[in-house]
Order: sequence, then C-alpha cells, then structure tokens
Amino acid sequence: MGFSVSIKRLLVIAILLVAGTAIDRSSSLAQSGRGQLPDDKKQKPVTPRLPYPLPKIRLPEQLPQKGDDTIRINSDLVTVVATIARKVQTDPLDLRQQDFEILEDGVPQEIANFARDVDQPLKMVMLFDTSLSVTQKIAFEKRAAARFFERVLRPQDAAALFSVSTDVSVLQDFTSKIPFLVNATRQLKAQGATSLYDAVFLASDYLKKAEGRRVIVIVSDGGDTTSSKGLLECLAQAQQSDAVIFAIFTGNLNSSQNLRDLAGERALETLTRETGGDVLKPRFTPGTQNDELDESSLRELDQAFLNVAEQLRTQFALGFFSTNDKRDGTFRKLSVRIKKSGYTARARTGYYAPKS
Repeated sequence: MGFSVSIKRLLVIAILLVAGTAIDRSSSLAQSGRGQLPDDKKQKPVTPRLPYPLPKIRLPEQLPQKGDDTIRINSDLVTVVATIARKVQTDPLDLRQQDFEILEDGVPQEIANFARDVDQPLKMVMLFDTSLSVTQKIAFEKRAAARFFERVLRPQDAAALFSVSTDVSVLQDFTSKIPFLVNATRQLKAQGATSLYDAVFLASDYLKKAEGRRVIVIVSDGGDTTSSKGLLECLAQAQQSDAVIFAIFTGNLNSSQNLRDLAGERALETLTRETGGDVLKPRFTPGTQNDELDESSLRELDQAFLNVAEQLRTQFALGFFSTNDKRDGTFRKLSVRIKKSGYTARARTGYYAPKS
C-alpha cells in the first residue's frame, strides 16, 4: 500500500517536470522568434487597390511628338481691346479680322481671337472723385453718371461704383441692375482729400478676374494728394489687368495755366493714352448765384459721358500668342493698325510678358 502511494507520487512529479520543461521551451522560442508561423503563412494586411490604374499626367507644354522632339504649347493669350475711330462717322464698322494688324516690338503677330463689342460683355468700374475739390460740381456729376449707366449697360454687362476721397470705398459691387447703380450715385458726398492712384490700382486688381472687356471710367480733376501708390505703379497694374481707362476731366480749363491743375490733367492723359482710352474735358460755366454751375455745364457733362459710351460701342477685342516665348516679365510695345482706309485704331501701348 505504501509502495503504491510512492509510485503515484513519483508519476505526478514526473508529469509536472515534463510540463514545466515544455512551457519553458515555448516561452524561449517565442522570445527568440523561433517557433512562430513562417511569413508566407501569416495573414498580411491588405492594401486597397483601384479597379483601374491612375493615368500618367503630362504637362501640356511637354506633349510628345514623333521621335525625341517635343512641342511647347503657349497658353498665354495676350488680349488687346481696340477702339475704332472713323474718318466719316456714318461709315459702318464692318471690320473683319484680316483688316487688323498687331505688332509686338515691331514684329507682326498672328491674330488668334477676334470679337466685336456686341459679342463681349463689358465689366466697368467707375471711380468717382468725391474730394472737397469737386464740391461745386458733384451734384451735376452725379446726375450725368446716372444717365451714363442707363445709356451704356446691357443685360450682359456689369458695373461697379467706387467713391474716391482720402479712402477708397466700394459703394456698389458689380451689377447689371441700373437702379442699384443710380442709388449708389446718390450716396456720393464731397469730403476729404484724393487717393486717385490708389483707386486706379484697386480697380485694376478688382477687374483682373472679370470676363470680357475691362474698363475703368474716372470722373476727377486728376489731382492726387494722399495715395500710397504712384502714377507709374497704378498704370502698371492697369496694364497687367488689361484695363482700358477713360477719364472725364472735371478740373478748371481756364486759359491761364496758373489757374489750371496741369499735373492732374497730364496724369489722366497718361493713364488713358497708355491703356488705349481717352480723356474728355467738358467746360463748366459758373451760374449767377453762390457760384453754382448752370445747366449748360450739365449738358457738357452729358456730352462727355455720351462720347465715352459711343467709344465703348466701337471696340474690338483681339487676341494673339506672342512669337516671343521668353517668360521674363518685361514690357513689350504694341501697335494696332487697320489696313482698311478711313479707320484708325487706339489701343494700349504695351503689356507685361508673363514671368516664370
């Protein structure tokens, strides 16, 4: 009986020793990396795949051709708006693409785009000088500007109105609704100094993303007293925005140069000439009471605005891809000619090349 118990104890001890050895071996294998499933038996993480391969993207300026050659596609379309003058006003504006010639730095360019004003929407910003220097004339100017919007804007066009004094304020954003623009003119009040160059700079930037013909109309005596930008800076911005500038000079046209702001006149002439626009100079006649203007002054203003409206209706939009493919940001001179006799074209004098 005692022997039997001893045998049982020995068997239990032996079983425990064998089990412990197996556990130690398993632990040792796990720590050493041995004894694990081989890599080809493991369940690997699944990488999501598209049911179709992504296309290889190639930039358009490096499209392949036969052999090792490549062709570069120039996507920098240069737009030029030409305002047409006729020797005989009754002659029709039946000009065609082949009637125009564009030269860049004296080199003829091939016209790629051609459109008449009726085919191109008009995007216009009116800069209204409301500084204290125009207090005497502002009531007449507001009435004439309201009539101008009524004459010019079509359903596809849009205009905005900026008030220009010490600060530049947007009284009306782009709209084709004439009552909104007329209401904005009623908010114009004479106050402060004049930041005209800042206004031209901001209006040019405002027009950059607008589609169609881009036009700035300035109603001012041309004087500038508080701008942070200079004349050449705002002119460069206008040229880079493809904006055509028209101006209605509201200063003194007295024959005595001592009584005229010649600097303001010259500034407006520079802005309009270099962008292909025009400056109109109505004459203002003082009235009999409180030095107010008489009705003839309103007629003069009306005629000036009407002249601008007529010029906007004689515009052609031309486009070309420059034969000079350098992207150096330099200024390039432009000249637009009409081969058909009896017609002349006025356009911007140049543009800034794109810069890489």
